[in-house]
Amino acid sequence: MEIITDIICQVYAGQKSKRVIDLVLDTFIPGYEKLDPDYTYPEGNKDYIFKTEYEMINYFIETPSINQTFYWNKYYDNPNKIMVGANITDDDQLIISLTVNGNLETEKKYFSLLKEVLQSDIGVVSYINPADYNGKDFILKYK
Repeated sequence: MEIITDIICQVYAGQKSKRVIDLVLDTFIPGYEKLDPDYTYPEGNKDYIFKTEYEMINYFIETPSINQTFYWNKYYDNPNKIMVGANITDDDQLIISLTVNGNLETEKKYFSLLKEVLQSDIGVVSYINPADYNGKDFILKYK
């Protein structure tokens, strides 16, 4: 079977939540590589460097009407090269993505599992580039 690189499974996860992000990370890439605190900065303050990944994620969860996407990898013990994405939208929603390498069976498996973990039937699979919408548009388009 042909290997497809960059299969992107995106699923609507509801209101933005650190708990949901942690659940997905622990489910799909336990032992993931933590993000560097300089991954991004607070809106309007490019000179500030977050002290921890936790502080950085919480800033974007707690600040209303702000968007940011985070991506986590795991470089070892990750045969499908799963990368987890958390897209915090400017309408305070959360869309989770899994980017994987595999075949159509792999795609189906991870898309179904992600929907199950998030308890959501709203999602889309794309290749190379993720779908780009805010939360409400994503729901309308992929419900």
